[in-house]
Amino acid sequence: MPHCLIPNCTNNAEHNLGIRCRRPNTTAIWAPNCDAYLCDDHADQGFIIDITLTPNDSGLITTNVSAGGSPASRTTPINHGSIE
Repeated sequence: MPHCLIPNCTNNAEHNLGIRCRRPNTTAIWAPNCDAYLCDDHADQGFIIDITLTPNDSGLITTNVSAGGSPASRTTPINHGSIE
């Protein structure tokens, strides 16, 4: 099981952060998990989340998540066939 993303937290973490872009009918255009995890204690505490979007023409979604420590990064393809 992964450890919590919060620096100096050694708790096991089972809550995977994700981000989603939804159509008006609520189906997802893309919805990757970020490969960044929080423990129960930190998932319940509340957060300020800053999002920076950088457009590109790659057909990929790259997420970079950091809580002041080492970032968690993941790249996934946009796959309309599996999420519509």
